[in-house]
Amino acid sequence: VRHQLIAQDLTGPFWAQFGDLLNQFPHTRDLERIAKDGFNSSQQQQKIALPEDVALRGLAPLSTLHNQLVFPPVSPDLNLLDEFAVRLLCLKSVGQFAAQLRPRPGLQYDLNSDLYSSLLAKPQLRNMMSDRERTMKAMAHRRLQSEIKGLEYSVSANQYDSLSPFLVPVTSTVCLHLRTVKLLVATQRSVIIIPKQVIQDLDNLKKSRENHYARDAIKYFESMFKNGNWWLRGQGDQEFLPVKEPTPGPEMAGFLSVLSCCLYLANKSQGIVTLLVPDDAVSAAKSHKNCNPPNNYTGNLPSGEVMELAKRYGIRVEGALEFYSKWTMSNRHGKIGRGK
Repeated sequence: VRHQLIAQDLTGPFWAQFGDLLNQFPHTRDLERIAKDGFNSSQQQQKIALPEDVALRGLAPLSTLHNQLVFPPVSPDLNLLDEFAVRLLCLKSVGQFAAQLRPRPGLQYDLNSDLYSSLLAKPQLRNMMSDRERTMKAMAHRRLQSEIKGLEYSVSANQYDSLSPFLVPVTSTVCLHLRTVKLLVATQRSVIIIPKQVIQDLDNLKKSRENHYARDAIKYFESMFKNGNWWLRGQGDQEFLPVKEPTPGPEMAGFLSVLSCCLYLANKSQGIVTLLVPDDAVSAAKSHKNCNPPNNYTGNLPSGEVMELAKRYGIRVEGALEFYSKWTMSNRHGKIGRGK
């Protein structure tokens, strides 16, 4: 009964998508032939313990299932293909279980074709998926609001003119000033958002054998994203606002993607967003000179035109080293209290 209630609580779109997944599997009779003694076809139950069952044996929530399985060394050996077939059959048994419930949760099963279909009409399914998308956007908005509130203790209202709680570095910044980015993360005063465009640029730059900057940055971000860090995260799927600029060039087109992330954050966080660029690029823009990247870095530095565009949209532009120095001086003189 408990399983029936859980299955019926799941929404129609879930079962529709789950049915589409099951339809990609091989036919049940073919899987049963491969699984052999590992699966009881008549009872739609797994018979022999898989490696994951052995690893989780003794876990209380799985005790009922494990009591029905044959464990090594008594159980016959299954090869990788046998185990794979058993797993797929277990998933298919969930679909058949759901299709037999009354009232049905939104899934039906045809025995002859071994295919699943949704009981929802397409317009109804589209509406429910649209509701889900709106919910995801609302959750992203609430997460951003939570980040802003969490930063209020570190930057008081009269200090927003000097320090921003949201930082967005460009590609050349994370390559040439990765140590500074790490230091800013360690300060726990500003949330650093890595735009999707920056990740894409790093993937392209790492293909150059000489360009170790991109590889170092990717390694660091992968480690941080995997372990989770509240002060460093990637740009969310919904975190962008359209930027309309006529016929942008290659450099500008990539930067507009970064700028769209900045605009989203600025729109949701009272405009307190800083774009971090290499300090050499800031100096070159002020003196109206071209700035060449250092040796072994095959990427480009942001031009004065790019930085002026960001400022025109209300985004602050600062050199990464200058920003960190400003934070250090403010903290040293007690203008910003220590975080919790």
